[in-house]
Amino acid sequence: MDIDRNERADTEAKHAATTRTASPPFKYLPLRSSRTQHIKSMAKEQWNKDWTENSKTAHQLRRALRDPSVKSGRKLYNNLPNRRACAQIVQLRTGHCGLNSYLHRFGKIDSPLCECGHGTETVEHFLLECQNYKEVRKRLRNKVGFGRMKVAKLLGDIKILEHTLEYIKATKRMEV
Repeated sequence: MDIDRNERADTEAKHAATTRTASPPFKYLPLRSSRTQHIKSMAKEQWNKDWTENSKTAHQLRRALRDPSVKSGRKLYNNLPNRRACAQIVQLRTGHCGLNSYLHRFGKIDSPLCECGHGTETVEHFLLECQNYKEVRKRLRNKVGFGRMKVAKLLGDIKILEHTLEYIKATKRMEV
């Protein structure tokens, strides 16, 4: 401090940092790995923005993923016994399945109502309310417990999935 040469060096450094140099700009592209990393981070950022701000799609899956005990991805699907079970769980989690509410959206059937006559046949109705599967649901409730009879738990808790798959199989509703 207060040394003439230090003060002058500091002034010159500030001047160099704020003014353009006479040398040509760097003309080489960034490394491929750097570009790839940047593209991936931008894509992930865009996906997160779309996921959090979009309210028109994925209602079912969004609701299921709110629960911290609910698993997704490999943690969930690697614990399923086969591809068919995996497909059934994915379909129910997303709501894109052969239930009447989904089929009606695309004009495949005339009505979204359930055959039991007690409401629209949604995933929630199928798993928790449908009068046609009262006895099968009672067995499911006895196995998983009353407090775990929630759509998110039934379709996302690894310990419960086995029993949910038994329920699906017993109802024969998800068979092609």
